[in-house]
Amino acid sequence: MEIKQVVIHELIKNSGTTTASTKPAKKLLDIDSALVNELVIELNKLYGTKGNNAIYGTFSRTNVTNEFPKYTDHYLADDSDARFVALSIRCMAELEREAGAQQSSTGGYLVFASYKEQHDFLMIAMIKDKQGLQVNADLEPVSITAIDLSKIHQAARINLNSLASITSSEEAQEVDEAKTYLSFVSPRTNHDVSGYFIKALDCLDGVPTAKATNNAFAAVDAFCQSNQDLIPLRAKVKDSLIEYLETCLRHKEPATLSGIEHVIRQVVPAGKHTLVDGFSEFANNEEHQLPEAFGVNGAKLKAYTRIKSKTQDWELSFQRNALGTDADSGLRYDKDTGSLTIRCSTDLQKQIEDQLNTNTHANQ
Repeated sequence: MEIKQVVIHELIKNSGTTTASTKPAKKLLDIDSALVNELVIELNKLYGTKGNNAIYGTFSRTNVTNEFPKYTDHYLADDSDARFVALSIRCMAELEREAGAQQSSTGGYLVFASYKEQHDFLMIAMIKDKQGLQVNADLEPVSITAIDLSKIHQAARINLNSLASITSSEEAQEVDEAKTYLSFVSPRTNHDVSGYFIKALDCLDGVPTAKATNNAFAAVDAFCQSNQDLIPLRAKVKDSLIEYLETCLRHKEPATLSGIEHVIRQVVPAGKHTLVDGFSEFANNEEHQLPEAFGVNGAKLKAYTRIKSKTQDWELSFQRNALGTDADSGLRYDKDTGSLTIRCSTDLQKQIEDQLNTNTHANQ
């Protein structure tokens, strides 16, 4: 991990009141400090942990009074220390306003960190546990005693690379509509008071159903391929996932990470159920962005279901999205002749040729 900039500010707010204030830091923290590095690394571990699944989304950019997205854009254009400080101070102003509007909200330390770990990230985390993180009068960490992740009030992380890839043109915006670059986490016990944090950062949560449905298949297949013992079960796992998503769609219920994990376990032999441990974290990570719960998109699901047909002599079953009409299609349909041409795999070719050789010898 390459840490670029870190600062800690304090939000002062008591539960039951409608006033809040901020105590800004006087300077950025020393990124060469072992304590500062430990703090950022521990906070980054929050993402992808069970019970702290990320919600993915974007800025709403609909509230003209909320300038946090604009300051983030400025930082993208110029990632100087001055821009970073300005962004953090702007965010604190938004948090102060939104926290004051919610009586049940309370203050805490706000850690702002810019770092690189596969992607360039900007993380904003609120820490309530003053025993876990102790700071001096200048808001510099003096002690970190194994921060309890359950004490992380909430956190947001922005994938700066993904955000930068989105252009301002209308045509490109339509293409990038499904891109999510902002993720938000909060312990389940804290969901009821996390609204003001989401609002202050102008978060619009939610992965589009079409993308989430595609992500489910991609995440499950990648998870199976990541373990040699699961590779032979890929087809059965996929069929089990299809059945589960069809049930969710039929009953108009959201699909969930726990539900998907359950259907994978149904296929895996009982003695190997530990292989499925860690699926939720795997699927909810930055790469796959599968939400804790999502609506099933019927059109996308249909592309993964199979077309089946059989006669007395043969049986055919194939995935719908394998079908096409051009020469490169794995299964090519010719409407004029009513024929289906199959591009044979090496294994299928061998089986067919062996059978034809057997037939030839039998007829001699």
